[in-house]
Amino acid sequence: MTDNVTIMDNVTISERAARRIAEILKSEGDGAMLRISVEGGGCSGFQYKFDVERAKADDDLVIARDAAVVLVDPASVPF
Repeated sequence: MTDNVTIMDNVTISERAARRIAEILKSEGDGAMLRISVEGGGCSGFQYKFDVERAKADDDLVIARDAAVVLVDPASVPF
């Protein structure tokens, strides 16, 4: 993986976050990646979802640092 990836000059994974994400993904087995997505929550605003997945979509934004890999779908990127 890379040392530190910055996307759009405002999305980064800190060293501490990368370590924690890597711990979670390690317990999920080989090929696990963290997906972050945003859903409309009606009156309560947005809901942020965190899921572990093993496959990425072709249009996913991939943010990686060391063993931490985070996927974000294009619709969720602005949020």
